[in-house]
Amino acid sequence: MLTLKDAAGEVCGSIIGWSSTSSVEDLSTFIANLRRRETPRLGYTRSFINDLCRSATDSQKASARKTIGEALEKDLITGAHQNTITAVGDITLFLGADAEICERIGAACLAAQEKWAEGPWGTTRSICEMLRRLFPLDCCSERSLIPLFAWLNRQIWKEWEWARTWDESLLGNSGHNWWLHTFLGFFEAGLFFPEFKGFKKFQAFAPTYFEREMNVLLEADGFTRERSGYHYGTVNHFIDFLHIATENGIPVSRNYLSKLRLGVEACGKVLTPGGDVPMMGDSGNKHREWPTASSLERLRVQAAEFELPDLKAIAEALDPDWSPRFEGHLISGGKNLIAEFERLQSGPGFQHTHLPLDTVLPDSHYYFIRNGWTRDSDYVALEAGEIGNIVSSHDHTAVFGFELYSRGRAILIDNGSGPYGNTPERNWRVSSASHNVATVDDEDHIPMSELSPEWRWTHTVTPDVDEWLSQKHFAYFSGAHEGYRHLPPERRVASCRRKIFYLRNVYWILIDRFTPETDAEHTYRQHFHVNAECRLEGYQLVTAGRGGNLLIQNAVQNPSVVSPALEPCPFPLDDYDNPRHFTYSSRLSGKHLFVTCLVPFMDENIPRLELQFIDIESDGRILDPWEATALEISINGRRDVYVDMHMQWNLPWQAGGYQGEGRLFHSIC
Repeated sequence: MLTLKDAAGEVCGSIIGWSSTSSVEDLSTFIANLRRRETPRLGYTRSFINDLCRSATDSQKASARKTIGEALEKDLITGAHQNTITAVGDITLFLGADAEICERIGAACLAAQEKWAEGPWGTTRSICEMLRRLFPLDCCSERSLIPLFAWLNRQIWKEWEWARTWDESLLGNSGHNWWLHTFLGFFEAGLFFPEFKGFKKFQAFAPTYFEREMNVLLEADGFTRERSGYHYGTVNHFIDFLHIATENGIPVSRNYLSKLRLGVEACGKVLTPGGDVPMMGDSGNKHREWPTASSLERLRVQAAEFELPDLKAIAEALDPDWSPRFEGHLISGGKNLIAEFERLQSGPGFQHTHLPLDTVLPDSHYYFIRNGWTRDSDYVALEAGEIGNIVSSHDHTAVFGFELYSRGRAILIDNGSGPYGNTPERNWRVSSASHNVATVDDEDHIPMSELSPEWRWTHTVTPDVDEWLSQKHFAYFSGAHEGYRHLPPERRVASCRRKIFYLRNVYWILIDRFTPETDAEHTYRQHFHVNAECRLEGYQLVTAGRGGNLLIQNAVQNPSVVSPALEPCPFPLDDYDNPRHFTYSSRLSGKHLFVTCLVPFMDENIPRLELQFIDIESDGRILDPWEATALEISINGRRDVYVDMHMQWNLPWQAGGYQGEGRLFHSIC
């Protein structure tokens, strides 16, 4: 095992003008001088930490000590991005650290020396983050910091040897959170510790690398081109660089600031009624129904830091009972932004009732549909972007997949990411069938590569969204993809079209329409992943439980053609939602469409739904529902008529006592 003397020798040999024969005492004096420097600024000051500790309660401090103690019982090396000490967060370390804990951190770094090589992705940055947080702590001795410097001096060169070879073949041509996180660590080491051999050159990354990465990694709508849940961490990396640059007088361009502001705005625009982020692609494992006391604090921080009153409005709407975790504090890095937050204007833009109901990220092709910005809102998050690029490797093989919240409760959900690795549990969660989508012959929308089945596809598919309407009383989405042109010629399907109509606060109408190129027989299937207790009665599925629920019913034109089925999650995992898998299936040749109504309701107030196709007359004949769908929808005795033209043409029509010439009609709207 590496001793403190051995570690000190390694560090001393890496300092410019020093030799490896210098003593632990000499090195401790050197580190003490580093800690007394006015510049560079590492971002945290003693006065900030002392003020924070004064505002915390005894129970909060005890909880922080317990969290750090638990982290020290685990393996320090996590394998990517961080270590178990940085994972507890800066505030927890400030509140819970004492001299003993700091000594244990140093000892843990020494003890992990045999495993240092196991943490190559972004570990340099995690070490720099530990040093940033420990430097201003009076309780932390210089001797406790020596093992961290020894680890940093080994890690940075091993990591740089690989990172400098990264190119488009690895992660695409648009950057990646790996790159940003890892190169930020090199820059921090070079800025904070230029006294060490070879470190100073990494200062050149600012601002050039970060400005370029901002341009290539974020779409014009503010969402990262890597997409999925990694957007939020990526934005935080860019914010962290901004903090360091501002502290140390490093200029950042107006373009950097404006793009970062868009990225921050996107974080708020996509939030679910629970104050959580939708599980798009590799985004996690479990949903929340309601915000915790601190779940929207990050949104308040970003509202204050970037002067975004709409984000404050969203936070107040989704978590109206919030109070600061620490009295008088709203913390971002080493700053308290409570005053900036309270000064945000509360004019018309502040009231959540004035926020747009629907949000579109046009370049990333995400669509978010709501009936309000409250905890009990209806909500749909739908993905319609291109899939198959290497840079979007954290996407899943699902075109037009969506998540649905009914009256604030997550009912139709994604199955999550699964632990990374080529396993049945992971590969199922990447597949099309594990999402709320429609499939043909149980094939994925895009085949996964045999060489890398959880990360790579055989080609790309670019969906086409031909109509999007966001009106006072309704929202409407229509798009098509050609994902099943990869089938053999005799089974090829030209197009799969998905339409979603939302009559606000009343119901959704979901249409999946299939256009095959031959008369071959196919299995067409609509998939729903139900995160609630539920029962299937005939063609109707009804969820149960406290709060928001959902009734799902297919408009069955021919009962012998459509078969419903309800099964458990085929690959359940601990700490995952593991929703039940509900499907409508048809086995037939030729064209087909599913028309399904989804009705939200509260508690046990199950609506009485009657749903049927009605004739639509046009072009001197009765149209086939595949050409134009006309529905009669009766809920608790109230009758609605819905008409949706599917063909490229439109002519005057009559249906259910109504008439018109437009492509879309609803009797209420």
